[in-house]
Amino acid sequence: MGTQKLAEAIVNGLQDALRHADLPAVRSVYLSGSYCRGDWLDCSSDLDVGVIIRDVDSSLIERDIQWLQNTLEELKGNKAFPSHCPDGIDFSTSSESTLPKTREEAAAPAPYSLFSTTMFDLYAHHILLYGDELDRVLPPCPDPTKAAGPWLAMLDKRVAAMGPTHPKAMFLAYKAATAAQLYFGEVTLNKYQILELYQEHVPDFEGKEFGERLIRNYLGSFYPERPPMGFSGAECAEFVRKLWKLVRP
Repeated sequence: MGTQKLAEAIVNGLQDALRHADLPAVRSVYLSGSYCRGDWLDCSSDLDVGVIIRDVDSSLIERDIQWLQNTLEELKGNKAFPSHCPDGIDFSTSSESTLPKTREEAAAPAPYSLFSTTMFDLYAHHILLYGDELDRVLPPCPDPTKAAGPWLAMLDKRVAAMGPTHPKAMFLAYKAATAAQLYFGEVTLNKYQILELYQEHVPDFEGKEFGERLIRNYLGSFYPERPPMGFSGAECAEFVRKLWKLVRP
């Protein structure tokens, strides 16, 4: 079974389970990312399951989150789900009190860009499984082109602080290439297009060819046999710094 077929089976099972669920601590359960966007890579994509939590008693929150995690674990079973995410399912929770309330707040760069720079993609490509639709929970999305510059500045600081051997530096460098493409090119996160758009729209600069290799490496990985080649943190930090210089006012 390919990972997309497995993801479909998990989603169908979760939808069925949620129809009969009583989760007072949960405001929304939704899917996002490649499964919804249509750029699934059967060799590396993971299933992004997001949960927005109400500000209620911690015991209720713990119970409801545990129910969701147990349900997903049962649906996945012992089937292999090789992907960028170790377990194949990227399960994330967000408290409604920490979410942006206005478009201006959403425009500020955040480590979890789904609620800031890339919110446009979340609105356009998500599947609600339970609770309130996202436009009742989140503000209107900011202009991703204008938000991409500050996001790139934040990524520059994060990668520089990671040090030369941090394993996540390459993944943040890929996000930086995406931010540059948003700034200069088209408003899309589609992985099938990202290399071509980066090549076409991002101006030539000293590190552009490194960015092409990084994108190919990240998207061409095949789990578990051929994970991405580990570019050094120093190389990634230098690349992101050069990208930031392209957009810095």
